[in-house]
Amino acid sequence: MINRFNDNLLMIRNLCESLRILSQRALEDANDDSCRALYTDMNKEMALYLEEIDKEIDGHKKKGKWE
Repeated sequence: MINRFNDNLLMIRNLCESLRILSQRALEDANDDSCRALYTDMNKEMALYLEEIDKEIDGHKKKGKWE
């Protein structure tokens, strides 16, 4: 069960990182303020999610629940 949880956490982290990269690319190509605002918000949100996920992973490692 721990392995599945850890795998899920890593998959979510990878998805967030991919979305952050994609939103950054989209921001560079955006041609109006509403699109820039959307992609800027997405980029900020993904950074926050990545930070939370990394803290969760670190916590599991400290508890010996990470393989």
